[in-house]
Amino acid sequence: MLTSHGTIQGYNGQALVDDENQVIIHAEVFGDGQDHHHVPPVIDGAKENMKALGHAEDYFEGTILTADALYHSATNMEKCEEEKIDAYIPDKRFRRRDPSLKTTREYSGKEAKRIHLKDFHHREADDVYICPQGKVLRLKAKNTRGDHDRIQNIYASDDCTGCEIKTKCISRKNGKRRHLTVRTGTAPGNRNKAMADKIDTEVGKKIYSRRFGIVEPVFGNIRSQKRLDRFTLRGKIKVNIQWLLYCMVHNMGKIANYGTI
Repeated sequence: MLTSHGTIQGYNGQALVDDENQVIIHAEVFGDGQDHHHVPPVIDGAKENMKALGHAEDYFEGTILTADALYHSATNMEKCEEEKIDAYIPDKRFRRRDPSLKTTREYSGKEAKRIHLKDFHHREADDVYICPQGKVLRLKAKNTRGDHDRIQNIYASDDCTGCEIKTKCISRKNGKRRHLTVRTGTAPGNRNKAMADKIDTEVGKKIYSRRFGIVEPVFGNIRSQKRLDRFTLRGKIKVNIQWLLYCMVHNMGKIANYGTI
């Protein structure tokens, strides 16, 4: 599976945890390193567990769900809306927007030398952008729909071969033209914007901040105390059984501490 560490042979262990006693409500492994599509099957699995205990189909309706930015996707948010779950799943720009999370560390190396939108001059008279070397980027597409339902204009230069600062401006090694994406608005009914607006409120920040103290200790306990720092079996069925057994042992510890409800 593709991960931040490259392509690896392994599985991604998921767990839905309650905020009262850190009991695992549902657990499952997936052969996908990205979490963009994991909320629906985890919620469905949790619903089956609740139904087995005699709870109604709408058991989770009105509950709060928190997940980190890796789960921020239309698929996951649509599932929460469908189940009437109050989800708090921030986008990747969440920390950049929060002044309290900013640091004074300056970027260094290649990233600091890159040419960004702020380095281009917009000539409004004929709606073109001028690069630091004087190249003109003309409008190629207007009000297109980009990632996260953004409305944007796309500008492009002519051939940039031979430019002295090409390596700072064009990321592709064999790229010949610089493309510039300028955001102009947001598509109506944008779930991403609605989620960002909710997360950025004081209440939203307070609710989301609880996530770390709810789920991370569970994974820390299984990894460091139960010593499951890697799966030792092959095949999803066997690995899933191993993951569930460790999660059950975790829950047994919670029962020993808090008793049954």
